[in-house]
Amino acid sequence: MRRFRILALAALVGLTSFGASANWQGTWLYYDDEGVLVGSWTAGCREMDGRWGIETDNKVFVQGCRVSS
Repeated sequence: MRRFRILALAALVGLTSFGASANWQGTWLYYDDEGVLVGSWTAGCREMDGRWGIETDNKVFVQGCRVSS
């Protein structure tokens, strides 16, 4: 029982520190049916936050802040 509590506490501390230090910013890239980039939404990157174009169901998430091209 004591070993279980120690492992549970270690897991909780590990998850808490991971959640606090992880970078949760990034960009959703939206593509049309032919694979052409038609929009994006950047969040969590302060002055780079914003949206342009249109949102589609064909999307990819890229983690981290990147300069848009």
